Amino acid sequence: MIGSRNTCAFMVLASALLASCGSDNSGTPTGVAEAFYEEMAAGNVEAAKSLSTPETAEMLDYIAATHCTEMFHMIAEGGASDARVDEDSASVRFVEGGGFATVPLVKVDGEWRVDFATMMKGYMKPEPVNTSL
Repeated sequence: MIGSRNTCAFMVLASALLASCGSDNSGTPTGVAEAFYEEMAAGNVEAAKSLSTPETAEMLDYIAATHCTEMFHMIAEGGASDARVDEDSASVRFVEGGGFATVPLVKVDGEWRVDFATMMKGYMKPEPVNTSL
């Protein structure tokens, strides 16, 4: 009788542990992106930096100083709607007001990190100048 009670207690504990592991998405691209926006919305720039690539972390003080926190709140509250994951890169879509915001992530030392810096470089590509008029 005692053995079966111990076995039952062990099974309940093991099931609870397995269930909690299954619902923890903190190491996934979605979990990292959600945590990043929650930290930025709360004004925790240093915590958000720990969820970012080094290049993105360098940009966050400027981003936090020039963008109102309402944007981060709106994205964090909208929540993630979709994630596309490759081996070393991912993108997570968030519902933002009436549209979507896409967050790029890359793996750094085996952990997912938000990568705004690479996205910004894509927007900042110089246009070819037509010198023949």
